[in-house]
Amino acid sequence: MATETPPSRYRRLRKAYDSSTVAVASPPHKRMRMDKKRTSREDRISSLPDEILIMILDKLDTRTTVTTIILSKRWRDLPRRSTTCYNLAVDDMLPPRYHRLKRLNIEAKAMYEAEKRAHKLNDIYAIKARHERWMTKIRPLTVSLGRYERRAMRRYVKQVNAFLLAPKSVRQHRSVRKLRLQTVGPGWHSSLDQWTTIAIAKWGVEDFELVTDGGCFSYNLKKLDRYRNVQLKRLVLFNCVPLRVWDCLTAQRLTKLSLCKYSFMGMVNEILTNCVQLTDFSLMFSSYSRPAFDIDVPTSKIKKLQVDSCNFRKIYLISLPCLETFACRGRPIKLHYGEVPQLRHVSLDYLQTEDDDKDDESGSSRTYPPSKFFKRVPPLDCLVLQFKGPQMWIEPLGVPGPFSQLKKLLIVNVPMNWDIHWILLLLDAAPALESFHVHVDTSLGERSRCGIYADLDNDAQQHQYRRLKELIVAGFDGVGWQTGFVRLIMKRSPMLRRLHLLDGEVKDDGQEMGGLQIVPRRREWHECERAEVLDDITAGFHSQPPEIVLE
Repeated sequence: MATETPPSRYRRLRKAYDSSTVAVASPPHKRMRMDKKRTSREDRISSLPDEILIMILDKLDTRTTVTTIILSKRWRDLPRRSTTCYNLAVDDMLPPRYHRLKRLNIEAKAMYEAEKRAHKLNDIYAIKARHERWMTKIRPLTVSLGRYERRAMRRYVKQVNAFLLAPKSVRQHRSVRKLRLQTVGPGWHSSLDQWTTIAIAKWGVEDFELVTDGGCFSYNLKKLDRYRNVQLKRLVLFNCVPLRVWDCLTAQRLTKLSLCKYSFMGMVNEILTNCVQLTDFSLMFSSYSRPAFDIDVPTSKIKKLQVDSCNFRKIYLISLPCLETFACRGRPIKLHYGEVPQLRHVSLDYLQTEDDDKDDESGSSRTYPPSKFFKRVPPLDCLVLQFKGPQMWIEPLGVPGPFSQLKKLLIVNVPMNWDIHWILLLLDAAPALESFHVHVDTSLGERSRCGIYADLDNDAQQHQYRRLKELIVAGFDGVGWQTGFVRLIMKRSPMLRRLHLLDGEVKDDGQEMGGLQIVPRRREWHECERAEVLDDITAGFHSQPPEIVLE
């Protein structure tokens, strides 16, 4: 019983691989089938010429291209023609379950912080007891996340080592201009230090981004000063120890610098003073708390400044003589403009939530007049505004200093339950305005019924927008208050030539802050409905109406 004969199909396979048996007993058609089986085991891809393999590599994404380096030394030594940008992210190696657990972990921590604020705990023992209760939920998630991260990082280290630690002959045939590295979890600082030096000093990377999750990484840029092949121009650091830029030649060559999260801990004036060639500077997601953020660098060449989700209350642009574009996003921050004679483009994206809309002294909802964001503002050409929140926090007051040279105004994501009187007051302060884009977010709340249009129409001292030539209204669905708003603008704009009404939304293009684009949603207007809307808009106009596009 112990020596059972295998099934007949296994005997046939065994005989097929026995060359002596096949040569004698197999008919011709079986020999042909056997030859096909033999050739199917051959590595036909490796037998292709280098030109064909290079064409295959050019069609692959970054992650697959780097993976092929581990499979064969021949693939590693092949040059790349078109790919010069590599995004080596460890997120691609983490399973979907990891991201679900991480989301649960973040939600649990947020619920703990919300509960602590709601109960206003001051007793250390009460805080400790509540913390221990929440940690029983968070600790198992943290253990599972750490296990996934260690597995993914071991694979990630092998791939990055195979890519960056290639011999000199490979570096001569492969160009890497832009590189992004990412690590998760603690304990990988030695690898990061080696990768950073090799990527910048030996590969000649010009645009380098380093993201570390799970711990701060310290790197001294001065060690790169002894290398000749350093071409670094743009640097992005996420969760890295603040830069040491004093007397550093590598830092002096930078033209773009972005510091995210714990990478910025103050000393902005020292950074801008030492980075003499810097023209683009960004601060993002910094938890560094300071009531007033001052920038005073008269020798700076900064042309573009971005402040995104930082813990500041006020920003003083005291002296930036070359600044042309300023963008700020997060909760409302008061702005003071000093010596910024070249500033022409300002973008403000403010969101006030229920957590930070209470005044510290009175306890009532905090509101801001527009003058708090345009104090001593220089003559602007373009202004982009996104003021959002569950409750209206903009006071309907006029701007004391008019925008005498403003040519383009873009106001997007206006909550539907807000009063739009402040928009009209802003238009009154821009006599040279030529293009006005406004987007109303119809998904938030309902419009309050008020008769502001009748009051403004009866105002004898109403302003005239004599240079306005273009009006674009996104989120238009033909309701009464929207039609009244459009009629009011048309009545005050004798030079209006184009009116575009569309049912769309505004999205960030993802390239830079303030870079917005209107994404239209094709709406099928009924002929009767279209005619009724157009009649409501043009009724009562004796002169030739502008070109109206309704979609």
